[in-house]
Amino acid sequence: MATLTQLADKELLAEAQRLGGHQTQRETVNEALKEYIRWRKQIEAIQHFGTIDFDPEFLAEIDRKSQPR
Repeated sequence: MATLTQLADKELLAEAQRLGGHQTQRETVNEALKEYIRWRKQIEAIQHFGTIDFDPEFLAEIDRKSQPR
């Protein structure tokens, strides 16, 4: 099985570790993977903008319920 340093570009890994203030290469890679996943999920969510139809009556009902009587 390959180690982290065998899988990653050493210069990129060192720069990411320095910029992130991470103590270990493992911590650096784990954080980079978390950020990558978050970023990809954001892109996926953005692609859905404008594709969902909202019922204006539903929003009006919420507004009416929030008004003091």
